[in-house]
Amino acid sequence: MKSNSPFTSPAKRPRAGFTLVELLVVIAIIGILVGLLLPAVQAAREAARRMSCSNNMKQIGLALHMHHDTLQRFPSQRDQAKAPVPPSEQSFYRWGPLALLTPYLEQSAIYQAIDLQQPLLIYSVGPPPSVVTHPDLGAAVATQVSTFLCPSDVHERISDEWGATNYHANNGTAQDGGLYVHCDGLFYIDSQKRFRDILDGTSHTAAFSETLIGSGRPDSTRGVANNSPEGLLASVWNASAATIDDSWCLNDSSPVIFRRGEKWADGSVNDTGYHHFRGPNALENDCYSRYAASKSARSRHPGGVTLLLADGSVRFVAESIDRYTWQLIGSIADNQVIPEY
Repeated sequence: MKSNSPFTSPAKRPRAGFTLVELLVVIAIIGILVGLLLPAVQAAREAARRMSCSNNMKQIGLALHMHHDTLQRFPSQRDQAKAPVPPSEQSFYRWGPLALLTPYLEQSAIYQAIDLQQPLLIYSVGPPPSVVTHPDLGAAVATQVSTFLCPSDVHERISDEWGATNYHANNGTAQDGGLYVHCDGLFYIDSQKRFRDILDGTSHTAAFSETLIGSGRPDSTRGVANNSPEGLLASVWNASAATIDDSWCLNDSSPVIFRRGEKWADGSVNDTGYHHFRGPNALENDCYSRYAASKSARSRHPGGVTLLLADGSVRFVAESIDRYTWQLIGSIADNQVIPEY
């Protein structure tokens, strides 16, 4: 029986969903949390990438020591004096240090396929005339070896014909002109250094560091004139200075983005060498010519680069390191006390 009491009323239905204000508050809170957590997640990912980069360097360091144990010397930047096929205008025996280390890096299949008895490059009569990869080596040298790549770089291959690399050998301070022979670093043409030649101590001498593949710029433009000095590799073909100073290459009117780190197999300084003339991640051009070179260590790690020392240890070096200290690390026998860094 229904009640006609004026004091009774139907029960209110429960409210469903959020009001607009509540929804906006929730979205704002989520946005704040994402803003707080995202940098931490990115930092954790970069820390993992840097650790992986360090492990790659440690493998290269172990391979260097195994090479020395086997042959009683380190590999050269290019072993031209021991070339089975003498270099000529028709052939170029330009195997670099990473190629010579492949059997000690669990890359035996690549080592057997690259055939160090053959010149890496040959001169093709064309059309048009050009220097090309030896026809028997194409597939092997095009292999991309993960150990040669820093996980923090963009990893864009410059060429389908070559596997690229971020890890480059120490060619010294370049203050002798960086002329590829008789440099003050651990690696240069026919260097064949031994532990006994490292007079400054293996724990104070650089062996390898890293640099960016290609131009290092976000647009990944290759081979195009660009006057920006940041991260570029300038090709200054008329440079013939006996010594390199701070003005070298800076006034070039049309620096060209060269193919830095294009070929892990090649001993060209552009592909697998670097210098200690300027500090890590220098804003000045990297310079490369027929006669001289100055190429800085570079990375996408925030604040510095990974460095492999001759004793096999790996450390992260801040880009703010004193330039003189960085140059001392690049020389194997300057007989100077190296400050803490």
